[in-house]
Amino acid sequence: MEHLIYLACGYRNVHVQALYAAYSALAWKGALDVQVHVYSDAVGVFAPLVHEIQVHELSADRVRAWRGPGNYPFRIKIAALAEAARDHGEERVLFADSDTFFFADFTPVFARIGPGDAVLHRKEYAVLSHPTGQLQRFRKRVGKFHFRGSPIDLNADMWNSGAIGLHPSQFHLLHTALAFIDAVSPHYKKQLVEQYAVSYFLQKNAQLHACDDVLFHYWAQKAEYQQKIEERLERWKSLPLEEALRELRAEPIVLPPFQAHHGWVRRLSDRVFDRE
Repeated sequence: MEHLIYLACGYRNVHVQALYAAYSALAWKGALDVQVHVYSDAVGVFAPLVHEIQVHELSADRVRAWRGPGNYPFRIKIAALAEAARDHGEERVLFADSDTFFFADFTPVFARIGPGDAVLHRKEYAVLSHPTGQLQRFRKRVGKFHFRGSPIDLNADMWNSGAIGLHPSQFHLLHTALAFIDAVSPHYKKQLVEQYAVSYFLQKNAQLHACDDVLFHYWAQKAEYQQKIEERLERWKSLPLEEALRELRAEPIVLPPFQAHHGWVRRLSDRVFDRE
């Protein structure tokens, strides 16, 4: 059996996004023998799928512990994935962010995961040469730190970590990523710390493969997609599950793509996404 992991805690919009993501997984799992797991502090939100997915309740104490010594919110997803990996130590796992959904059969994604192969959402840019102010600040700050006695190596590609697919032989890398986060996050709390930790240690230890051919990550357009998702979930309350899944397959949510900004708008956007 394969395992697909979601994390949904903290805010209602995250819970709602994760519910839709789980619907999409059920719609597009095809013949794959996969168990969908959701780790959440609001298990009631997932009641519509209670017979189809496994929901793991998170206490406030557990969430605080997962934030680690740097009280770093983005550490939680790696901690959740590490726990799932521990619980399913001989089976492949795929983590997907709540603000994602499948739009095609994702059986091929698990086929890309093997002893020497891992999955992330997609490759984005080279860290050392990316010109945005966000990355300039990242290089300046993180380049000052050491990890396990050596300066942090920034000569790597940044991958989008909206999906993380691992073979059991790679599960130990999650603990290395957590140790890296714990070394840096007490001093620098930007989301890029988590993203770089996952990107760096996976690409240094495995051949990476993208999965954006079947998984959409709408991180830059959350408000627009949230509105459409809310409308669908409200309507699906009165529909049988199979009818809702048929609609999801037949009519994927497609909005105009995100348009990158320039000039002062771009600089402001950099600061918004370079968030605490």
